[in-house]
Amino acid sequence: MLFNSYGFVFAFFPLVLAGYYLCGRIEEKQGGGRRIRGLKMLFLLMASLGFYGWSHPEYLLVLLGSMAVNYLLFHFMEKNPRGSLATGLFFDLGLLFVFKYLDPWSFVPLGISFFTFTQIAFLMEGFRGNLKEVSPLSYGLYVSFFPKVMQGPIALPGELLPQLASKPSGGKDERQADWERIYRGLYLFVLGLFKKVLIADTLGSAANFGYANLAALNSGDGLIVMLSYTLQLYFDFSGYCDMAMGIGQMLGISLPLNFDSPYKAADIMEFWGRWHMTLTRFFTRYLYIPLGGNRKGRLRTYGNCLLVFLVSGIWHGAGIQFVVWGLMHGLLFVLTRAWKDFQNESHFRKERTCSPKKKPPLLQKAVHAFGVALTFLYVNIAWIFFRAPSVKEALSLLKTIGGFSFGRINWELAGNFNLDEFWYVIKVLRIDRWQYAHYILMVLILAAVLFLVFFGRTAVSRAEKAKPGVANALLLAVLFVWSVLSFSGVSSFLYVNF
Repeated sequence: MLFNSYGFVFAFFPLVLAGYYLCGRIEEKQGGGRRIRGLKMLFLLMASLGFYGWSHPEYLLVLLGSMAVNYLLFHFMEKNPRGSLATGLFFDLGLLFVFKYLDPWSFVPLGISFFTFTQIAFLMEGFRGNLKEVSPLSYGLYVSFFPKVMQGPIALPGELLPQLASKPSGGKDERQADWERIYRGLYLFVLGLFKKVLIADTLGSAANFGYANLAALNSGDGLIVMLSYTLQLYFDFSGYCDMAMGIGQMLGISLPLNFDSPYKAADIMEFWGRWHMTLTRFFTRYLYIPLGGNRKGRLRTYGNCLLVFLVSGIWHGAGIQFVVWGLMHGLLFVLTRAWKDFQNESHFRKERTCSPKKKPPLLQKAVHAFGVALTFLYVNIAWIFFRAPSVKEALSLLKTIGGFSFGRINWELAGNFNLDEFWYVIKVLRIDRWQYAHYILMVLILAAVLFLVFFGRTAVSRAEKAKPGVANALLLAVLFVWSVLSFSGVSSFLYVNF
């Protein structure tokens, strides 16, 4: 079951939301006793397991088996911490390797990387002594909580477990706060749904056409295909995370932020501080720091950074193109870090000898804008290797773009942007008679999406400041109905198979 489906929007989630708060009312009437208090979370656990195993019960067997092994190892942690951790890491990484790369049963459980990373984080925090008693109910819900189980964000135990174990509180004021939280969560969910269904899938159809017809593209086509995938991936994945956070907020459970306008980054280090933030944090906390982090000299630090990106590339896929993608980011990350280290040392020396001159504000803005443009271009090029079926095809697209063989944009490529609802308006206005009318929507949609990326606020910040009112209610209604009417042509989320 996916968020962008009729079953989820009109049946599953409304029933879960109603049942969840009904259980909360029962808890309040019983005085918040320990036994009855588990009803609310037990209901949510059953809903989460049902959500995950809805279409493929065999996936649920893998999830439950993995959860059972990891929870058992957590209980052995006190007696044999190193042995339990080593066994758990061997089991989790082995399970991930078998399903993602060997594929012996011809299926890969959805979200296996995300629920595996969640359990690795649980074992690591247990090994470090940051977790004490964790009930099976809290643990099961921590791993399988349905908004995040398939694509994250990857919540740390210290972020989520206290919320799952907290004693629910009652009272008029709390109920009022709940309604406000539900409103903001709904607002965020609808914005995320719009990002996925209307923006990401439109861009995705153009990207899919381009990668399926590389030989027919000229340089202009190649640039549009490259840009379409770059934007599709962001709106698809961040849209999912917005929906997940919105669902959690409606249930009174906060999930960590995963995207913070990454394409506004002025260098690759800033990009990775804004893109898939919980994965970056996971690799930093459980790979980079255990390898020594920055505690063992510059060369070792740079080597650790490069290794993290190499592992990230391999995690995303078994093809060489993913290794190339990881190394491209890793090498630029290391070079950027080395340059910043050099700048910091030079600045420190200047401060000791004389006051360094500050750049004029206009020059600072120009340098920043130039950095954003270069970073965005580099990330675009790297995404080609991420999306292409092979390195050969990635190089073919780069060769096409670099060949400067510009001409009229491919008719079929441009047609992927001609949404029926917009094209109808063009026909009513009789603009369709113009020889370039076929390209109007492509230009307008790409321009609007780029404006949102570089100048717009994030959906999370909009939801946080949203106030109930006629204007916001009308906006939500239009975006929701528009998205739902487009469900018949939507695709699954890109990261659901990772």
